[in-house]
Amino acid sequence: MRQRKLGNTGLIVSEIGMGTWELGGREWGDIGETDAIDLLRYAFENGVTYYDTADQYGGGRAEQLLGEAFSALGDRVVIATKLGYELDSDGWISHGWERPSFNASPDYIRSAVEGSLTRLKRDVIDIYQFHGPPPASEWDDAFGTMETLKSEGKIRFYGMGLGSEAEALKAITETGISSLMLTYNILTQDMATPVMETATENGIAVAVRQPLSSGLLSGHLRPDTTFAENDYRKTWNREKYLADLERVEQVKSIVGNTARNLPQAALKFILAHPAVSCVVPGMMTPAQVDDGVATSDAPPLPNTVLNQLRDT
Repeated sequence: MRQRKLGNTGLIVSEIGMGTWELGGREWGDIGETDAIDLLRYAFENGVTYYDTADQYGGGRAEQLLGEAFSALGDRVVIATKLGYELDSDGWISHGWERPSFNASPDYIRSAVEGSLTRLKRDVIDIYQFHGPPPASEWDDAFGTMETLKSEGKIRFYGMGLGSEAEALKAITETGISSLMLTYNILTQDMATPVMETATENGIAVAVRQPLSSGLLSGHLRPDTTFAENDYRKTWNREKYLADLERVEQVKSIVGNTARNLPQAALKFILAHPAVSCVVPGMMTPAQVDDGVATSDAPPLPNTVLNQLRDT
């Protein structure tokens, strides 16, 4: 597994990390607790050292699983967790609930960090990220509270996930963030310019979520694919889904035999961007871990292929 610097934090992480939203069990189908813990340990044994999670995933379940799997490993794994949505709000997409409200008040942040530390069985959180941009009315106090938590030794570094281009640039230039978690893949490249370029210029680590576009770039989804009741993808707009599948076919034709399979090509495309510190595909099986690990050792995509994919 190749290693990369996590921005200017001084941390070194595996370039292929692991996303854990799927392990929450509320938006991607079921996975048992024993299977999930075994999977996390299997990933670590095969070189994965960066794990992305959130207190919201499974109502705290994903953090608890990480705590059970890795409490004895200390600094040998880097865990990035997120806050902002109420703990029990995961599952709102697949269940058709109202979108949860976002809370970044100082009191809420302090309560949330204590909960995450307990579930993760850690004394300090490596990377603590807002699950989205704090509301404008809470922005200054929210990031100020992160600075306080850092000075108190409860967190090592802090960052922000998602948001618009303007919000990401504002966070880079006006706060002390060390990381951004962004959606960037062959089908969604909006953040490449100028956000990712600006992050590089400022030493901000970029971790990439949804590298396989929620499974579209796995190559396994079909027009007749049926999603489980607790799989948020069942809510996808049918017309857009079919259009995305057509785009995937175009991607396949561009990639050809330059990669072992489509997921490998999708990850190599992301890793070719100089801003990227780590890519965090979701994994629910040992085979998916194996694919991710094998990708790190695979040769890069040819520049001609990369350029065509950037124009897709």
